[in-house]
Amino acid sequence: MLNITAEELQQLTPMMRQVFELKQKAADAILFFRMGDFYEVFGEDAEEVAPILDLVLTSRERGDKQRIPFCGVPHHSVKGYWLKLLKLGYRVAIADQMEDPAEAKGLVRRDISQVMTPGSIDELEGLEADQPNYLVALHENPGDKQWVLAALDISTGEFRLGVIQPDDVSGWLDILQPKEIVCRRFLQDELKDRIRNYMARGPLSFGQLSEALLRDKAAQQKLMQDQFACTDLKTLPCGAVPGGEALVAAVLQYLHDLHKRTVQFLVIRPLREADRMQLDETVRRDLELFETARRRDTEGSLFKEINATRTPMGARLLRHDLARPFLNPVMIHERQEAVQSLLQAGAETLSVMQILLKSCSDLDRLTTRVLAGKAQPADLLQIQKSLEASLQLADMASQLQGLEWGDIRSRLELAAAFTRNMEAALAPIPAALGSLDVFVEGYDAELDRLRGLSRHGQEQIDAYEQKLRQETGISSLKIKEHKSYGLLIEITKANLAKVPTGFIRRQTMVNNERFVTLELEALGETLAAATEEAVHREQELYQQFLQTLAGKQEQLRAVAEGLARLDVYQSFARKALQDNYVRPKIAKDGSLRLKACRHPVVERWVGSQAFMPNDVQLTNQQRQMLITGPNMAGKSTVMRQTALAAILHQIGSFVPAAEASLPLFDRIFTRVGAADDLSRGQSTFMVEMSEAATILRQATDRSLVILDEVGRGTSTQDGLAIAAAILEHIARKVHCYTLFATHYHELVPFSAEFPSLRIAQVEVQEEDEAIRFTHRLIDGASGSSFGIDVAKIAGIPASIIARARQLMTEPQLWTEKEAPKKRLPDTKAPSLPPLEQAFAHEKAPPSGVHGIALQRILERLERTNILKTTPIQALTILDELKGYLEQKDQGSLFPEAPNLC
Repeated sequence: MLNITAEELQQLTPMMRQVFELKQKAADAILFFRMGDFYEVFGEDAEEVAPILDLVLTSRERGDKQRIPFCGVPHHSVKGYWLKLLKLGYRVAIADQMEDPAEAKGLVRRDISQVMTPGSIDELEGLEADQPNYLVALHENPGDKQWVLAALDISTGEFRLGVIQPDDVSGWLDILQPKEIVCRRFLQDELKDRIRNYMARGPLSFGQLSEALLRDKAAQQKLMQDQFACTDLKTLPCGAVPGGEALVAAVLQYLHDLHKRTVQFLVIRPLREADRMQLDETVRRDLELFETARRRDTEGSLFKEINATRTPMGARLLRHDLARPFLNPVMIHERQEAVQSLLQAGAETLSVMQILLKSCSDLDRLTTRVLAGKAQPADLLQIQKSLEASLQLADMASQLQGLEWGDIRSRLELAAAFTRNMEAALAPIPAALGSLDVFVEGYDAELDRLRGLSRHGQEQIDAYEQKLRQETGISSLKIKEHKSYGLLIEITKANLAKVPTGFIRRQTMVNNERFVTLELEALGETLAAATEEAVHREQELYQQFLQTLAGKQEQLRAVAEGLARLDVYQSFARKALQDNYVRPKIAKDGSLRLKACRHPVVERWVGSQAFMPNDVQLTNQQRQMLITGPNMAGKSTVMRQTALAAILHQIGSFVPAAEASLPLFDRIFTRVGAADDLSRGQSTFMVEMSEAATILRQATDRSLVILDEVGRGTSTQDGLAIAAAILEHIARKVHCYTLFATHYHELVPFSAEFPSLRIAQVEVQEEDEAIRFTHRLIDGASGSSFGIDVAKIAGIPASIIARARQLMTEPQLWTEKEAPKKRLPDTKAPSLPPLEQAFAHEKAPPSGVHGIALQRILERLERTNILKTTPIQALTILDELKGYLEQKDQGSLFPEAPNLC
């Protein structure tokens, strides 16, 4: 539609010229053009969205002997179509009629009334209740080349700002999960290259910052002054941010260009919160905090498991806290005290709280709708009910002990003034504007007078109808209101002979005819004027009421925050009560002690009776634990549940254990599982090493580190060397709390040099040539990885299992010539034993050409994580193993054996 010349434009009909001109204003959006009772979409826009929205695509004349495709939807149902497009990443421009068609001279004037984008939605139907809806703006500060990031939620008024490194963009996007990114046009290509992984996860919209404004300091200061009553960021909570003023002003201008109001943004907070721990993308993924790693589904995540909140505000606060645990012991203690007092109050108190909270709507987002002037009477009644529930909850909070409850109560009590005013103004049953039922009788004398005239007018119509029936003798005579003609008298064809001469015919229908009298016309005009004036007065009063509420947004936000905090605390208490969570202690001696600790999600899936709790203990002197054992035995579960207990502790929750005492960690790091990063051209091993490198650079002696099978992505000898070097570095230099799971049993004697390291294993019992996993963590090292047994459980054909066992017993399996010894780099600790000694606990291993194949088979089985292997991957592995048995480079490796596969 944009490729049209000025000469071609003049050949179009006036309406089509209007369509093309408005499309020029919103070139990157789908244009919805209001025509009477419909919104219509034209040209390429129509061809693109018709199949998506399941609309009939047709065409019409343009005026230049060409036809243009178009589709349309009724105006009363268009919102659902807009929201569907927004969820798919589209931008939607709305072209509305700017004047009354009945009063327009010629073509009705139309203009863009708003542009809707995925990051600027304020309609509750288009938002996820338990998640923020961030718009992220990025700008490279010309002075120091640092990147500045702003995160805004237009639906709640949250605004955050901070400096980041370019390489950290993807990680921040994973934390914020924005639906829209706004930046300078020339930066978009570089940005898209950096965030390809994030873009692959779903639709993402891009907007453009104003180049002119980014260069105009005076205009920036004016926007800052108008919005925040200051010209720089120093006085705001975010503090001074290099290049921040330019970005803040540019993103505000961007929203103004979309015809969005920004009065909900009262302050700018820092991107990073000094009193909170930032959990990075890897931790969120490995611990499955918000979605499962494989299916990216919320079902099976920690958030889903512990979320017993009953309000959208509470759910969003819990999500925020779970991603940013506290570092301040005072904050943790106060939260735990609040939860403890709820538990002491009992299950009945919790149940009443949940019922009251359930009646509370999304007060934060409804407040934003009030500020935008979009709130309907039904929205105000939801606010009123939420405020009434808040006062009841304030009374309950007054009975609870702790500083947190005092602060929450004071916030909730702010609802009192609102509820009195709303009860005195609004009708108890939701009514639409124009119905004359929005406000109660007595709220406004003028409205009451006009409303009385309008409503009593129906009584006058009924009386006049009865009078005409008596005068004409026509019992079926009816007076009806017509959209164009006003009040009309309807008489059936059978009674037309009885129509008096004073009746004036207005309309002939199939079964009846419609008339009017001079008296009825006068009555209709009087009543219409009264109704019109009453509707106008109601709308005027309604706008005044919205403005009054908008002026109290800080108090409304305070009530919403009080509800959110109360909701999170009752959620913690409910979970503790239902699933026997215990209050953790902050370990002043630096020890980590978890007795009968459980994984909350795994326990839910397998059942509390089937789940095996475990004790985990680290001390200030013995901070590292080396865990051995086969796949499927429970190493990863033990490590993950320890990290989850630490996170739950530092958000003020109770933890799934019989007893718990933990230090305060400054960071939590994980390295669990592996996968290729094809978008960046990185192999499994490269991803593994990159994540391990990040841990080694950033971890401190107050960090908790989870490392699972480091080094498995490469050859056995190289992987063993790397794993040993990393373990030594952690034990000798970093001194962080570490759970290190491995299949490299050679690390057990190697780690004897480190007094800070404890050896543990997940128990495996051998019964009748089979193994049984008890999932118990016990002291000591596992004698074997039981790779062949695990392969058998996984379904590897019996012939291969039998051959593998046979090869394990052959003395010529390893030879000096075919498997030369490799040593670790020189370190202060003794070198690891050579590969032959690794089999000391088995019978003498065989050597020769058979050893080459068996070595490959065993290495491949050792690297295979059954729990993370898909059926297709398992078939691929099986084919690989089969290939080792059928090699014919220099004849068969097993000439004496039949084809086992």
